Amino acid sequence: MYHFKEEWNRRGHFWFDKKLIENKNWAILSKASKSVFPVIASHRNEKGEAFPGEQAIAILSGLSDKTVRQGIRGLEDFPGIEIQNYVTKRGRRSKRYKIDKPPEVQGRSFPFYRGVFEGGNWLHLIPSAQALYPVMRYFGYFDSVVCEIYLYEEDAGGYDLHDFDAVYKDRKWDFCIAELDILAEYAGISKRSVYDALRSLGDNHLIENYSDEDLVGWKVFLLPTTIYNRDYLNEKTRDKYRHLNARLGKKLPVMA
Repeated sequence: MYHFKEEWNRRGHFWFDKKLIENKNWAILSKASKSVFPVIASHRNEKGEAFPGEQAIAILSGLSDKTVRQGIRGLEDFPGIEIQNYVTKRGRRSKRYKIDKPPEVQGRSFPFYRGVFEGGNWLHLIPSAQALYPVMRYFGYFDSVVCEIYLYEEDAGGYDLHDFDAVYKDRKWDFCIAELDILAEYAGISKRSVYDALRSLGDNHLIENYSDEDLVGWKVFLLPTTIYNRDYLNEKTRDKYRHLNARLGKKLPVMA
């Protein structure tokens, strides 16, 4: 059973292909498939393969095992992922996921961090928020002025942007000013549900309202600003599968 560790992954990520959102492939996915796809892709190794079990996907996505299976079936025709059934060395049925890496073209993809899942934030989102977060990342952009990434240069007698590439790589958030109906369209959710989705993302420390004299929008965080207590998450997992543990704890019948 998946266990939330004290040390959570702040660097691990997969590259989310922006074409999936641009071409509306993401929008037409079921909510269950949108919930599980990033979880599966976050397990991608250097060979492009991922082997998360359905139970681990259920824990990290906040879904039931049944809904996870529905979500996985919904990914069978989704571009960039291939699902293969196989039998493990221990004689268990499992699935192997092969996930394409987007072309290494500037602006083609964005990093989707494992910390979003390992922090317990993703599993607490409502489905419409899970659909919306990648879309806000897609429309998000880095603004050195808004993000206040300036260092004082004494020799220059003022402030100047310092090493843009390094700052961009280590940025904590992007800025999103997309209109609500556009967000809804590309997320495949109703405009009415956008409000609840935004509230859920804010409550789970993945976005924050932003406004100044010229701009109104959201900070969209690459990693959650706050994560959930590990003991709480693991107890939540045990409660979720307490019925299964009780059943497994019963003695198996003995053949006469």
